[in-house]
Amino acid sequence: MIRQVGLLAGSFLLLLLLRNVSAQVETTTVPNSTTTPSPDQGPNIVAIVVPTVVVGLLAILAAVLVFLFCVVKKKRQTEGAYRPSAEEQSGARSVETPDALKLPKEERLI
Repeated sequence: MIRQVGLLAGSFLLLLLLRNVSAQVETTTVPNSTTTPSPDQGPNIVAIVVPTVVVGLLAILAAVLVFLFCVVKKKRQTEGAYRPSAEEQSGARSVETPDALKLPKEERLI
């Protein structure tokens, strides 16, 4: 679930960055001219770094949450308080006998 949210957030940020980059390219071009990327221009580094950092942080957050969940689950299993007096005061509800209990057959001599 967390992985899916991280991928969705990373994809969304990537789309936003690409949209902003294309908008900047359109505003800087002169009408009636063709835009060709210059050879010294590489891929937009921001469009690569930001989603990578976001996905990395979400992965670290997911790992921390899983670790904390495991620790809490382990502590619940090994630690706790046993209070039989509370059960005695509330009454033994689970030990009720059913009304339709069948009696065994009466033993007879042959």
